[in-house]
Amino acid sequence: MTDLVVLKLGLSPGEPVAWGAFSDGRFDEAGRVGSVAALAGATDRFPAAVRIVAVLPGEQVALREIPTPPKQTAKLRAAARYLLEDELAENIDDLHVVVTAGPEGARAFAISKALMTSWIDAFAEAGVAVTSLCVDYALIGGGPSVCIIAADRGRIIAARGGAGFAAELSLADIIMPSFLQAAADAPIVSYGAHEHAGRWAAAPVERRPLAHEADLIALFGESIRAKGGYPEFLSGEFRPKRQSSVHLQVWRRPAALAASLALALVALGGASGLKDWRIAERYESTAETLHKSAFPAYEGGDIRSHVRGLLASGAKTAGFLEMTARLTSGLEAQPGVSIERIRFDAARGQYVFSIRSTSDAGIEAFRTSLLEKGIEATDNGGYRRTGDQWIGEMTARSR
Repeated sequence: MTDLVVLKLGLSPGEPVAWGAFSDGRFDEAGRVGSVAALAGATDRFPAAVRIVAVLPGEQVALREIPTPPKQTAKLRAAARYLLEDELAENIDDLHVVVTAGPEGARAFAISKALMTSWIDAFAEAGVAVTSLCVDYALIGGGPSVCIIAADRGRIIAARGGAGFAAELSLADIIMPSFLQAAADAPIVSYGAHEHAGRWAAAPVERRPLAHEADLIALFGESIRAKGGYPEFLSGEFRPKRQSSVHLQVWRRPAALAASLALALVALGGASGLKDWRIAERYESTAETLHKSAFPAYEGGDIRSHVRGLLASGAKTAGFLEMTARLTSGLEAQPGVSIERIRFDAARGQYVFSIRSTSDAGIEAFRTSLLEKGIEATDNGGYRRTGDQWIGEMTARSR
């Protein structure tokens, strides 16, 4: 069973996110989605209690060393704040500062509070219960005696003992000489950055393969499992409130499925009055499957009442049922099309869902049917063919 999911974030919530799933220390699978919002469909199949660690790009996190930290954590944090205020061209009150202490001193990591808020809001909107948030360069290094350099899609991540940086290649050319000089005689290990590391380092470089982005995520996963002590950005004012976290973990994941379930239930309500029993049977089966997936512990008999109660208590969103009914009507007109992994974004008044069809023409016909019902549906990255099925993702909103 999957017990760890690692999310490698882009520079903003709207950029692609790569992910990897682990079970009992084994790297099982990897994937890539177009944005944080698209994670809703990608992570729904994992257990609700899975540990989800999101990894920030190092470009967003400033690092400063504190050689002789005070013994008390409170004093250490205050010293870090003053040090950062002197060195960074930002108001210290606008920064979220995380301090880690070790035998050789302490490190202060700083990230914009505005950035933190944007990430946390994006996770919440996607219904993804992130349990830990850290930075990439803190997850690739070995001990203090080894310097790690890793290539990642035109950028470089460098680390030594948890300290490091990340930058585009042109900027890494400027930063790397001083970084390696500070690393003294530490051996250098390159993951896929052999050509660049050979140019920067005078000493021999140990070369290790890193052919795909998934290999970097595997490296992150190994580091997360092997050690603690990396900076935790879900701390201080950004620490998840326990009651709220539990509520979100219990509700948001089912909420994404509850939207799907409500869709099937509304459809079932409409189809039950039709003479075509096959339509009713189709939606009844969908509703039961979705309900079992969303609420495995529910032992009641009437799933309609259960979901309506959930919607009434926690998902009163304007236009939710009206838009659901219109989506359902469009689906009934296209028997070769099915939709799944639906998420209703109340703030934007839109659905995001995965779509599956026996033909690309069926998808276009479904889109046209929705347009006639006042719903505009757009593609999220196109469609791919798997066997005899066309699979993709859509965003739908009222016109």
